[in-house]
Amino acid sequence: MAKNNLLAFCHVLQSVCCRLFLIGKTHRIAFVSLLSLLPLVANAEALSLQQAVDKAVSQDDWLVSSQQKENAIRVLSQGMTALPDPKINVGLLNMPTDSFDFNQEAMTQFNVSVSQMFPAGDTLRLAGEKYAAQGDQMPLMRDNRRAMLAMEVSNLWLTAYSYEESIKLVKQNRTLFEQLHEVVESSYSSAYGRAKQQDLVRSELELIKLDHRLTQLRQAKENSLQKLSQYILPVMTDRNVSDQDITLKTTGEPILITSSNTIASDSLAARLSLHPLVRIVDVQSNTAQIDKAIAEQKYKPEWGVTLGYGYRGDDLSGKDRADLASIAVSVSVPIFSSRRQDAQVKAASLQVESFLSEKQLVLNELMAKYRVLTSDIRLLDQRIRLYQTKLIPSYRESAQAMLNAYTSNDGGFSDVVQARIATLNAHIELLTIRIERFKRLAELNYVMTQGEEVKLK
Repeated sequence: MAKNNLLAFCHVLQSVCCRLFLIGKTHRIAFVSLLSLLPLVANAEALSLQQAVDKAVSQDDWLVSSQQKENAIRVLSQGMTALPDPKINVGLLNMPTDSFDFNQEAMTQFNVSVSQMFPAGDTLRLAGEKYAAQGDQMPLMRDNRRAMLAMEVSNLWLTAYSYEESIKLVKQNRTLFEQLHEVVESSYSSAYGRAKQQDLVRSELELIKLDHRLTQLRQAKENSLQKLSQYILPVMTDRNVSDQDITLKTTGEPILITSSNTIASDSLAARLSLHPLVRIVDVQSNTAQIDKAIAEQKYKPEWGVTLGYGYRGDDLSGKDRADLASIAVSVSVPIFSSRRQDAQVKAASLQVESFLSEKQLVLNELMAKYRVLTSDIRLLDQRIRLYQTKLIPSYRESAQAMLNAYTSNDGGFSDVVQARIATLNAHIELLTIRIERFKRLAELNYVMTQGEEVKLK
């Protein structure tokens, strides 16, 4: 609907500009410049909070890099289960040095041997499982990254939205001050008017202060949109190209409290245990347990098998000599390295215990954050109700009473101005509280995330 209205306005403006084209050269230049900007206005995209989050997630390079790292780890895990490469030895044995005649001595032979080592116990299988466990961390890290992006983008979007709504409030009140200024100016110009010169000066000063306030809010909004653009706009290769316009839109509440975010205390720990950060610690604990199992495998011996074939030449009389075949088995005896193995197993056991403690620490932090956020949201709701039901109606009544007293020559103009400013500040304070509540909801969504698609409603 809004887009259709904007396009209709553009068509009307174009027709008006065409009619004014014959006015003069200066006007033609101005209107041609204005017409050149119309496509940019018509193509400006209204961006909701959910759309901003979706764009940030879909364009995040970190997620792409994480997927590539996971693929690399998965490939390595498949290769770790392969046996070590066999070794081939080729040699000329027992060659007589007096004549270097291959057929002179019976011991002289051309030898080829192949040896294969077998690592201790289940070392190969466990090594593959270790890399696979490391790969299992990457999807969880991406889930956490998506949830963090949603929280960060929500904070930036809500900050820009708060400035945008503040600008609207200030503009609305500026219209009221303009009307008040016209009344004061008319009364001052009239021979029977009761307005004083200081009232006229004060009204003009308040208009200037409101203009300055609007400029500050516009600057703050632009800064927020620039920070938001790093997440939602594609990377530009041409530095001379300006960022596309970002306009914000809302349909109802940007973020809502869902039933999944308000759960009973007895099931809170079970819900938080599904958070990506907690599950990452679980995977790290599994990796540490595999390291411990690998260290325990080193108590077992390594085995090796060698197969050899020796070719011998004929003797000096021309009779054929039999070739030689050999087989050998080698085994390591972990006697002197037992102290080192004990230390490695002990260190791996302590590492497993440390991850158990770290998991509990992460759970405690999430639980404390949940309680703080839910408490803040409850108190912010109370403040919002107080502003809506008592404070703002009281400010409005006070402003109207001050205006009535001034028009009946029973009050000062400064009291009217102060009452109007107080009413404006109360509306902006209510907006700030509502935005703060939405930001707390964004943090609560992060705390309660389980890795599913990021949804704010």
